[in-house]
Amino acid sequence: IGREIEVLVDEVDDDGTIARSAADAPEIDGLVFVNDYFDAEPGDFLRVRVLDADEHDLYAEFVAGAA
Repeated sequence: IGREIEVLVDEVDDDGTIARSAADAPEIDGLVFVNDYFDAEPGDFLRVRVLDADEHDLYAEFVAGAA
């Protein structure tokens, strides 16, 4: 928690952006939820700060578009 990571956007829904980190396989591993961030499209890379975590997923806030 508090660490910044780069994530790949999978989808954007009514709650915000759903992404995964480089260590997470699609449909197998946990997700990274970036709530209230809608300015992304599938395939975009984002830099996010992890705010919370549960058993499988991370919850983060948007920091910047990845370089």
